[in-house]
Amino acid sequence: MDPVGLQAAFRIAILILIAALAMLPFQPPNSAEFVVTVMAAVVGLIFVGVVALLARLSGSRPPNPRPVDRVSGMSSNVPSEERGRDK
Repeated sequence: MDPVGLQAAFRIAILILIAALAMLPFQPPNSAEFVVTVMAAVVGLIFVGVVALLARLSGSRPPNPRPVDRVSGMSSNVPSEERGRDK
């Protein structure tokens, strides 16, 4: 998937989760509002998990820790020892 789309989905999921958790202490425990807020928090948590799983599965492979030098016979990070080679 598109990394920008995953990032946007993750931000929306976090927004839902934080908003639900922030409202939870202010709801009466035996009310319908409390149940709806808990359900919103659960949906936000599941949404965060699904987006994280999708990001993990669609991620690219990590870069090669030892880059391959394309120039034959010369290291790219070592200064040249022969005279006149840079001319």
